[in-house]
Amino acid sequence: MFVPRVIFVNRVYRPSLAATAQLLTDLAEGLIPRLRDWDVHVIAAGTGPEQCNGVSVHRTGGDELHTGLLSQARNYGQFLLRARQQTALLARPGDVVVMMTDPPMLGAAVTGIAKERGAGVVHWIQDIYPEIVSAHVGAIAGLPLAPLRWKRDHSWRAARRCVALGEGMAEVVTAHGVSADKLVIAPNWAPRELDAPAPEAAVAARRVAWGCADKFIVAYSGNLGRVHEFAAVLDAADELRGREDIVFLFIGRGPRFDEVRAAAQTRGLANIRFLPPETRENLAAALAAPDAHLVTLKPAFARLVYPSKLAGVLAAGRPVLFVGPPDGEIARLLAREQCGAAFAPSDGSGLASTVRQWQADATRRTQLGRAARSAYERHFTFGSALAHWEDILRRAATS
Repeated sequence: MFVPRVIFVNRVYRPSLAATAQLLTDLAEGLIPRLRDWDVHVIAAGTGPEQCNGVSVHRTGGDELHTGLLSQARNYGQFLLRARQQTALLARPGDVVVMMTDPPMLGAAVTGIAKERGAGVVHWIQDIYPEIVSAHVGAIAGLPLAPLRWKRDHSWRAARRCVALGEGMAEVVTAHGVSADKLVIAPNWAPRELDAPAPEAAVAARRVAWGCADKFIVAYSGNLGRVHEFAAVLDAADELRGREDIVFLFIGRGPRFDEVRAAAQTRGLANIRFLPPETRENLAAALAAPDAHLVTLKPAFARLVYPSKLAGVLAAGRPVLFVGPPDGEIARLLAREQCGAAFAPSDGSGLASTVRQWQADATRRTQLGRAARSAYERHFTFGSALAHWEDILRRAATS
């Protein structure tokens, strides 16, 4: 009897702690009891077990570590080639191949071979390339982005479904020729560990471990990436440097970690501290321990990425301080759900003022936190995401 397969393709997967690895691990394993009449497969780089919690994992070798642009490019190129080869071996008529966007242009590389093998194609769009490159470096003469964009657009239009994380990303996908019947908006979810609020004892212990038991904590938790905005945060910390009862924590790593730490040291901001990333086992307590969370995004990337950390902050029931486009999608969500405040990247003073107000008003913080948890339960639970993805896959298999 023929058993259809869903074949996910992404450079990173369990045990990697990269954001897309954790999302894909959640989804692939979560679909096992729902897609009982399907097999679930993953194509990923690295080495590891071939069977993991019901998922068949096909490793292509290599790893996710690279120390420079050349090694990164070589790593990406090797995976694109091997992912094509592995897809050619696995995909059959009746299967569905789901491609994420790590590395960039993965969909353009794999869509053709998947369709040649008769499989349906779904693009799970986490980041929109090559536009992200344009936003990073500007219009550099001779940078060959137009051919890449054409290949990307062709692969999008050839898919049975394109899954965007938010309205802004969906608008970009539509503008590049994907018909409305192929487009789906499906937000990423908060990690499964956040389904239930963390015990108060664990939250208190986390604050003690950080040496912040008696302070108002404003935290940035997660990747300090190139698309994230930090100028207003540094300015707010500068304005609040005399408040020994307020501390800013950066919990994580990322391409801009050293830059932000150096800027804080140069400005003598002793109220900013830097901590290593938290494990998923500690995540619920680590996200609930701060009094408020920062989510940031450079305006140039507003329609090209969607900050995944937002879902985790809402699940933790903590108010959000968003630094980015004040009229953008995230700002509108916070206003609609009444669970946070938004600030332009130049508005460090406004950010500092709101931190002062929230620090002084515990009742207001409680109201915002409850609204945040309610927003999570309406929009970002893993259970609702699983149901949505089951529907996406079954429709892609038959359309």
